[in-house]
Amino acid sequence: MPVRSLRAAAFGTEVFDITGGATLTERIADFASPLTRMLLSGDGLTTTALHALTGAAPRVRLLRADRIPAGRAGRPVPALLEIGEEQDVLARHSALTGPGGRWLSVNQVVARDDLLPGIRPLLADGRLPIGAALHAAGTGHRRTVLDVGRRRWPSGEPACYKTYLLWHGDRPLVLVNELFHPSLVSP
Repeated sequence: MPVRSLRAAAFGTEVFDITGGATLTERIADFASPLTRMLLSGDGLTTTALHALTGAAPRVRLLRADRIPAGRAGRPVPALLEIGEEQDVLARHSALTGPGGRWLSVNQVVARDDLLPGIRPLLADGRLPIGAALHAAGTGHRRTVLDVGRRRWPSGEPACYKTYLLWHGDRPLVLVNELFHPSLVSP
């Protein structure tokens, strides 16, 4: 998959828009595969689940990391992270890869770095998945799943996604959107 085609779609306003309509539980129940429902409803351990599915530890392939104003990361981002539209955030676009470099997921991460200064170099260098990076930065974090649904994989097939918020104490810290490869996680 060419990196160029993914960069063109990076940090578009639609990525972090919340679907609305049915409840989160109803949207999860709409997926036929129990494995998909489990992955989408879980509030953590995505990397561990992908490891179990592929038999190998996923690796991060950094596609892009920039500091941008929160408003450019998507319309709902400033409100979800409780910051102003002009406040800079770290925006990271990456893929988790498996055996042979196969793409398992495409991930967009928008992080505040004012609450946890040590997070910036860990996310920007792209060596660690988000959970491991947060642990290394010294935060005990919890996740809140905000949205699940279906979107197009970069090559056009339907794929499932999950959007969630990671917290540092009682403050929103990181917004994540994970789009899962349709041949691995059934849409």
